[in-house]
Amino acid sequence: MAHGCLGSWALQTWKPGTRKRARGPLPHGSTPATLITDRPWAGPPVWCARPSKLSAPPPLVASTRSRFSLGAPEQRTVNKATAAGALHRRSSQTARAAPKEAAQPPRQPRCSEYGHEDERMGRKGKGAAARKAGKAPSAAGAMNETTLVRVSKALDDFRASDAEVYTFEADISKEERAEIHEMCRKMGMKSKSSGVGTRRRLSVYKSKRKQGPDMEEGPTHLGFSEESRHVLQDLFTHYPPDDADLNGDANRNSSDKAANIKRKTDTAFCRPAMSKHDITKKVEMFCTKINGSPHLRKIMEDRSKLPISSFKDVITSTLDNHQVVLISGETGCGKTTQVPQYILDHMWGKGESCKIICTQPRRISAISVAERISAERGEAVGDTVGYKIRLESKGGKNSSVMFCTNGVLLRVLIGRGTNTSKTRNPKQSLDDTILGISHIIVDEIHERDRFSDFMLTILRDLLPMYPHLRLVLMSATIDAVRFSQYFNGCSVIQVPGFTYPVKTYYLEDVLSILQSVGDNHLSTTTSDKKQSSVLTEEFKSSMDDSINLALVNDEFVPLLELISAEQNPEIYNYQHSETGVTPLMVFAAKGQLGDVCMLLSFGVDCSAQDHDGKSALDWAQQEKQQEVYDVIMKHMECSSAKSTEDNELLNKYLATINPEHIDTLLIERLLGKICVDSNEGAILVFLPGWEDINQTREKLRASPFFRDSSRFLILSLHSMIPSLEQKKVFKRPPAGVRKIILSTNIAETAVTIDDVVFVIDSGRMKEKSYDPYNNVSTLHASWVSKASARQREGRAGRCQAGICYHLYSRFRAASLPDYQIPEIKRMPIEELCLQVKLLDSNCRIADFLKKTLDPPITETIRNAITVLQDLGALTQDEQLTELGEKLGSLPVHPCTTKMLLFAILMNCLDPALTLACAADYRDPFLLPMAPDERKSATAGKVELASLYGGFSDQLAVVAAFDCWRRAKDRGQESQFCTKYFISSNIMQMLSNMRKQLQSELYQRGFVPADTSACSLNSNDPGIMRAVLMAGAYPMVGRLLPPRKNARNTVVETASGGKVRLHPHSCNFNLSRSKSSGNPLLVYDEVTRGDGGMYIKKCSVVGSCPLLLLASEMVVAPPDDDSDEEEDSSEDGAEKSTLIQHRKEIMSSPDNTVSVVVDRWLRFDASALDVAQIYCLRERLASSILFKVHQQIAV
Repeated sequence: MAHGCLGSWALQTWKPGTRKRARGPLPHGSTPATLITDRPWAGPPVWCARPSKLSAPPPLVASTRSRFSLGAPEQRTVNKATAAGALHRRSSQTARAAPKEAAQPPRQPRCSEYGHEDERMGRKGKGAAARKAGKAPSAAGAMNETTLVRVSKALDDFRASDAEVYTFEADISKEERAEIHEMCRKMGMKSKSSGVGTRRRLSVYKSKRKQGPDMEEGPTHLGFSEESRHVLQDLFTHYPPDDADLNGDANRNSSDKAANIKRKTDTAFCRPAMSKHDITKKVEMFCTKINGSPHLRKIMEDRSKLPISSFKDVITSTLDNHQVVLISGETGCGKTTQVPQYILDHMWGKGESCKIICTQPRRISAISVAERISAERGEAVGDTVGYKIRLESKGGKNSSVMFCTNGVLLRVLIGRGTNTSKTRNPKQSLDDTILGISHIIVDEIHERDRFSDFMLTILRDLLPMYPHLRLVLMSATIDAVRFSQYFNGCSVIQVPGFTYPVKTYYLEDVLSILQSVGDNHLSTTTSDKKQSSVLTEEFKSSMDDSINLALVNDEFVPLLELISAEQNPEIYNYQHSETGVTPLMVFAAKGQLGDVCMLLSFGVDCSAQDHDGKSALDWAQQEKQQEVYDVIMKHMECSSAKSTEDNELLNKYLATINPEHIDTLLIERLLGKICVDSNEGAILVFLPGWEDINQTREKLRASPFFRDSSRFLILSLHSMIPSLEQKKVFKRPPAGVRKIILSTNIAETAVTIDDVVFVIDSGRMKEKSYDPYNNVSTLHASWVSKASARQREGRAGRCQAGICYHLYSRFRAASLPDYQIPEIKRMPIEELCLQVKLLDSNCRIADFLKKTLDPPITETIRNAITVLQDLGALTQDEQLTELGEKLGSLPVHPCTTKMLLFAILMNCLDPALTLACAADYRDPFLLPMAPDERKSATAGKVELASLYGGFSDQLAVVAAFDCWRRAKDRGQESQFCTKYFISSNIMQMLSNMRKQLQSELYQRGFVPADTSACSLNSNDPGIMRAVLMAGAYPMVGRLLPPRKNARNTVVETASGGKVRLHPHSCNFNLSRSKSSGNPLLVYDEVTRGDGGMYIKKCSVVGSCPLLLLASEMVVAPPDDDSDEEEDSSEDGAEKSTLIQHRKEIMSSPDNTVSVVVDRWLRFDASALDVAQIYCLRERLASSILFKVHQQIAV
């Protein structure tokens, strides 16, 4: 390479002291597991209560037994994509003004940062002193549940507000302050106590972003081997740098708008080509099939009994006259399975073909409902009714009804490749898929996932352009008025539910039940059917008249008839619309002792008061009905005594058990009680996540009582479980076998398991949230909403009278939020922002998202746009680039798509497919419970990683998949999975996902049909790690030198935080010496747990891939340690001096210069090496864009 080109290179320089603000503070500290020292509810064994039914297991626990709580700790993650928004942008972006940060509170001593010294150290509080001694404080400490709920709500409200500080009142004790400090630490906020005596206050502050690393670490030497130098010299001799290489080509952020690609039409969404004769023949065949099958006739009879059947004509006629209809149907009304069939039969009755697209939030729902409807019509799935999900589909252009997930339909809408301008003529697009769709049904819209909210906004804009299209919105629990207003006052049809009565118990009841020896908790259920409905105005008028007649004329028969017709709490607790008088008050005032006793047996509310403040007891006393007065008083005293006893038991329990953790022992005992006291009925247990399901399943399998597979069938239900495994939960077990289903909230509304009689509700769910100000994502278990709690109750009343056991108190139930926060307000939205530009390249992202039902906050949108700009998907003026169009074309995150493009360019596709699918699905490595097996599993993972150079959790997955594939071909799959503790189900899922993703790449022209040439370098560890860097960037960390007596490996991140490696990582014992002196790591995410911040998956990488792929690489003299910012308003002389200074840096190829990457990682290198790397960076960026442009031209 000619050295003369160095002098003409307008190299960008930068002073190391110049920094941008960094993201995400990383708090210190850890919390040990909670030690339980007592089980107040562990009363007398209940297993012998019904010996004639099941043999009794031994008692599970004695009242003095201690154990560790197996809870689900809060996790805080720094998402790979969202953290990209925290990266330092290219020099061309630095002119943009950054939002001004509020002043941070003064830095306090470390002992005061997350808890004041007197509560945690100096005064021997429970927190630090107990931890130092290796012990844990009690789960609930001195804070009772009422205070805990109040404090939690105050902290949640503060975190969601714009306020910078929140100060508690002085009425909290020292012990409560210590617990609040710990709560703040887990929530990522700082807290500090100040003042003395009665003026002592506790203040909470939002954590501020750190200002990046201090760069105290010495620079890493960067150089090439002799072999590499010869290769580079040969390259630049034959292909010398041109002006684009030396000055930076504009293609890196090309402003050319993405061309519209003619996409292949998805036939699954095409309307069947059926003539009137074909339709008539179909209808006749269906009628003949029904008449000839007793089974199908029985199904038709059952369908006609569903509450929604009486609304069939209303639904179809409303759709004929309105474009949008909202159906609010209670659980069990039949809307999900019947509405598509009503529309189908109505369209066929008119002799018209149709294409009805029904969306569900989950894969399992789309499959199960399609199969259910096909069975009701006596057909195989894929005929009239089909489904299309990510990895499989049945049916296509000949199916009139297609079920799919929200994401599948959203990609169809985005894939139209045009904008939503009102001036657009849809008939000009001959391949426009929307023209072939007659109806779109969006079910379960109450779940408010970000894809459904985004899709509803698109559909609302599309409706005026497609007058033929009909939209049906459905949900079990919904704010009907709000959704109706969003769709310009659309018609609303409310359908009453159809469920059997469900008895509800709460935690205080459960604790009492476990101490009892009888089965009284089962005796309150009946087998009578019950319709849950809101009282009509006509019925209320009848109740008012009957109360007046009884109170004034002593005519009790009309009131008794209304009450006894249906034992509904809404009726026997009904209050007169004008006076507030209840039936109990009437009977008490009139001395109707028998009627009073009847209402008391129903469980009437004795504490209700009329508009004058009088209760039934006051009415009896006022009218001198002493006998009635005594009966009501006695009843209230008994209830009060029972309530007091239950509350005492509850308080003892909460004093030792953290209510936010899953108590697997309590669940095991309650399951045992149910199985002993009842003969049959499936049991559905709602748990937050996969870890809790596994812990509970292992707990039951270890139990002498539940390990008998001939009596118990224990199944798991989770969205990540393969479809074949999920289908097992719908099958009824053999006689004498009790089915126990451990499920996440997927079973709330997504599926219906018709033999469930008992529901155990933990009250918890996994929820992702996002802090846009710190650019940090949090994955934690949170309390469910009231709407979710009602849905869980309803699962118990589908086939007969049922029981729901809520494992939280009545007070907690009353404090739950009405609805869950919409996902679009608590998740990163890079994918949605890119899809906005794919839908309409002329639309501003913020303007479009403001049209959603609950728009995300501005900072969230700003962060997402920054990520897309750093990826090269958007220009600085928010225009979609050719690369951006490609990054949004695959059903994976844009960062993953860029990794795949890079892998194709490097002929390393095969491992990239595995990495992409594993990142989108889950890790195949299992975590054994036994300590010796856990060590073997870790050793096996390290052994697999060594096949590709070692020191990599990600490449361990690649090696595991490659070895599993070969073992399966040899018939040794089982032995391999057992030896290395690998899930064969997950491996099979990854295999299917790889095929699907490879097919997507082929359909979009990224790869040829034969991809063997795209994987020629698939066994090269160096190239594989470069591919890893392309997918993980900017999640880059630097290994810090070990400190004296330090046990854990510490990694410094771009934000300046110090993070530990997780014990499950194969790099847990990594040191800089072991990593060949290479200090760089790439990782998938930083997780916040009770033990602090940690990295679970990471890989050691070289410096060159980072230098080639980083957003910013600048050069400064090696001795330039100035901390002053460059002044943008330099005069002419100063500018001239600066230019001369830059030339001097690169004047000789042998000069040593300092290279700073992304304004925090420093390297020392020769000027020649830096110049060569810079040229390679530009050529690599141009190659990726050329690949994109080439494919667009195909």
